[in-house]
Amino acid sequence: MQRKSQIFDKSNRKKFVVDWLLKASDSSSQRRALAEKWLEEGRFADYRYNVETCADGSKIYLLRPTPLNKGFDFQVNLEGFRTRLRKERKNTLEMPAHPDVIDDIQRKLEKYPQIKESLHAAISAIYECKEAEEALKCNPSLNQVNEGLHIDSLLRVIKWLFIEQDLTYWGWTGRDKFMAAIEEEAFEIEGE
Repeated sequence: MQRKSQIFDKSNRKKFVVDWLLKASDSSSQRRALAEKWLEEGRFADYRYNVETCADGSKIYLLRPTPLNKGFDFQVNLEGFRTRLRKERKNTLEMPAHPDVIDDIQRKLEKYPQIKESLHAAISAIYECKEAEEALKCNPSLNQVNEGLHIDSLLRVIKWLFIEQDLTYWGWTGRDKFMAAIEEEAFEIEGE
């Protein structure tokens, strides 16, 4: 009898870095573009997708496959990011999580309460699949914010966390769940 399966040596795992820009006007198009990109991946390989360059020069990058959810999921990372809320682990060192985003928004609002409506409008624009540049152009007062993550970086991270949630919760609930958490916990907007 002859073996059909392959044995993969982790030390020989291929690593690829891909510069890729995703611009889509709706969440369905974003999901489709990601699904098509993932279909190009080879077997038994690790991928880093550089997907955004922030105003401060740092990059937002996606890692695949993810350490926990292997499959169609990806991990959102921001170069130089360090969490204040969680114990740092090697595989999540530069990974902002939902609580990090909410904490950052809360800190911005504590220091700059006058930007509350503008910040909500900018995040709402990202929720509606607008790009960070457009959201900031419509809310220029946010450029004065000097607390936590650079505002441009924050909006770009939120964009990719929305997209990640859309893929994780394919039934259209992920983006809404994350936005609801932002609105309730950071902006104190009550649900109906």
